[in-house]
Amino acid sequence: MAKVYAQIDPWFIQRGYKRTGVRDCRYAIRQNDLLFELHISATPMPDDPDHYSSIVFYSAMIPALGKLHTALLQHSSVSGTPVGNYKGKFATSSGDSPWLNRFLYLEKTTIGDNWQQLLDQFEYDLPIIWSELADAPDLYAAVDVDKHWTWFKNNRGKLLVLLYQQRWDEALAQVCSWTVADVNPQDLPPEPGKWTAQEELDNAVKVVTEYVDKHR
Repeated sequence: MAKVYAQIDPWFIQRGYKRTGVRDCRYAIRQNDLLFELHISATPMPDDPDHYSSIVFYSAMIPALGKLHTALLQHSSVSGTPVGNYKGKFATSSGDSPWLNRFLYLEKTTIGDNWQQLLDQFEYDLPIIWSELADAPDLYAAVDVDKHWTWFKNNRGKLLVLLYQQRWDEALAQVCSWTVADVNPQDLPPEPGKWTAQEELDNAVKVVTEYVDKHR
């Protein structure tokens, strides 16, 4: 499969990013204990052979909690098991992201005016957006109030940050407060061979309790 938007790889590589996607552009960068990933989609437009229609969004992960994140969801009927860089994901673009809900029309193979304008925005905005979490004195409070970020899967993202901050009692209280509706808000039936919502809930309490007992 041909790599889309290959022409911008050098720009990101020069700034310390690693490309992590082919069909869609994804660029990851590590800052302190956090991993950030920028995602640029690329949808062909039948009436325009020279541009893709793209949207831009981003994510924040705690790689050290990837194994725990996977254990929470390994047999979930509702949420897919996290893979790759998305293990440990706790936050994502908010409604005040500079690019959320905007369709961008970007040159397929060159860095034309549209790409140049976007890269100039990235040059200014991305270091600020990453720093708002990577350098925050209180990561939990930062996600709660930051205009560029929102919690990923709400309670699950909050749980990961509480564990990262070693706020053990709060993490236990949170996971023990979850209900079936929290893990399966649409009341979907379980898939064959997967957990029921109650089994997923029971597993979450078990996994978090064991993690806290080990690391406290």
